[in-house]
Amino acid sequence: LMHDSSTSAGPKILDPVCDMIVAIDDARENGLTLAMDDREYAFCSPGCLQTFAKVPHRFRAKVDAWVAANPA
Repeated sequence: LMHDSSTSAGPKILDPVCDMIVAIDDARENGLTLAMDDREYAFCSPGCLQTFAKVPHRFRAKVDAWVAANPA
């Protein structure tokens, strides 16, 4: 499933598994978001979501850093 995330309006977030920038609303529509500790993580594919869900501690700092560097 190809998404051109550059045309999507609304908030974006880093998919920390593959480093793609994902539109949160698009991911949510496709069931590809995961809420954890006051943040909603979004993913480009079920594979990335599953990888994150198995070892979230490995990826969360990367998202924190990206969010800090890219204020909404």
